[in-house]
Amino acid sequence: MFRRHDQRMVFSKLFARHDERLARKYGVTWGDPWHDPDLAAALPAVKAGDLAAGLALLDTPDPQLRSLRLHILSNETIPLLEKLESGMDQPDPEPDLLMWAGATRTKAAWEIRTGAWAEDVGEERFRRFHETLAPAFEPLMYAAQISLTPTALDQLQWFGLGMGLSREEMDHLWERIVELDPEHRASQESRFQVLCHKWSGSHEEMFDFAREAVARAPLGDRSLALIAKAHYENLNIMFRDEGLETYGAVRGVLEGYYSDPSVKAEIVDAVDRWLAGPLDYPLIARDAHMFGSTLHVAGEHQRAAAVLPLAGALVPDSGFELWTFLDTHPPAYYARTRQKLGVPLPTV
Repeated sequence: MFRRHDQRMVFSKLFARHDERLARKYGVTWGDPWHDPDLAAALPAVKAGDLAAGLALLDTPDPQLRSLRLHILSNETIPLLEKLESGMDQPDPEPDLLMWAGATRTKAAWEIRTGAWAEDVGEERFRRFHETLAPAFEPLMYAAQISLTPTALDQLQWFGLGMGLSREEMDHLWERIVELDPEHRASQESRFQVLCHKWSGSHEEMFDFAREAVARAPLGDRSLALIAKAHYENLNIMFRDEGLETYGAVRGVLEGYYSDPSVKAEIVDAVDRWLAGPLDYPLIARDAHMFGSTLHVAGEHQRAAAVLPLAGALVPDSGFELWTFLDTHPPAYYARTRQKLGVPLPTV
């Protein structure tokens, strides 16, 4: 007969295989859900070294597309960093090329650091992180001084967090951004991170910023998601402080937290205003995962069923959704949740 430990191992393997089959059946997998057909079409050529194609993508008047494209391009072209930075040697460098180079170097540096808490990073990794990040300042500042949009200034917020700039310096940077575009969504999300307890702010500042942004947001606007993100950040601190070790314990904390009437009320209000809008921005799926997973945990099943059709088959591998807190195989858990709510996923 199996010993109890052996039985647990067998069940664990069986459940893992079942989860893999379920995720494959519905084509659910990890990924970064964004929608921009032009970027998707050009990305292979850019990754192969066609920088002109990337610069053409960045030359758009749409601030949300411009920020998204810089985010994706800088993630995907870290191997091209040397080629990007060669633009700094030109007599009249292209500002968008320098912005792209600075953003890519910033991403390369953060890959070294990771998103771990400062005390968990280690002295050697911090040294390599700062050495890699420091040269991003010059191209980003050059681009920021010339550009009339806050996109490069937004990247400087991440540079500032990494280099440990003072709160006064970060506040001054935010003031410059607001002068150019007080509702620049990507910069708003970066500022939200600056104000988090784990970086340069506090829970009070973070929640005040999120609530003020939500209060003035139009229907269907991306900034409506900030209040759910604030609660996620608050929970992250709670999980770290309490040292929870099982999914059952984590789920219990989540359900207790989101059953609080005041917490649920402001999230439901943001979701209802979000669903009432046009929902035509390129990161809808990412926010749908965050709202949908939060509503699921809060027991708001009808609203979750209204949100999750917008989430698609890619489960964000980093972000503010709660799937990773709920199960060992988040894509499969997401697929099962949609089944239970009657929200079909296409089979593949």
